[in-house]
Amino acid sequence: GRPAEAAAALEPLLAGPEKSYDLLLLAGQAFKAAGKPDRAVAVLNEAVASHGLSIDLLNGLGDAYDLMGDRAEALAAYEKSLSMNPDQPDIKARVDALRK
Repeated sequence: GRPAEAAAALEPLLAGPEKSYDLLLLAGQAFKAAGKPDRAVAVLNEAVASHGLSIDLLNGLGDAYDLMGDRAEALAAYEKSLSMNPDQPDIKARVDALRK
């Protein structure tokens, strides 16, 4: 319920050398919810680099890029997510909206 506080609490944990997938995903979601989509993108891209692609990471990236106004990157992330799992009606709706 307090994303800015959650993001601030997670920030020190991101300074360590070993970051789990769950920590990076949670931090990305917290930064996005706290209105820091640029920080969310950085953290989620770090998760992709260290742990590989996942639907959750791609959808988080799509959301963060969309919040930043980067429609092309948001669309690319959502489309990649749909290629991994096409049974995502909410993501299909976001793709349709971005294409318009």
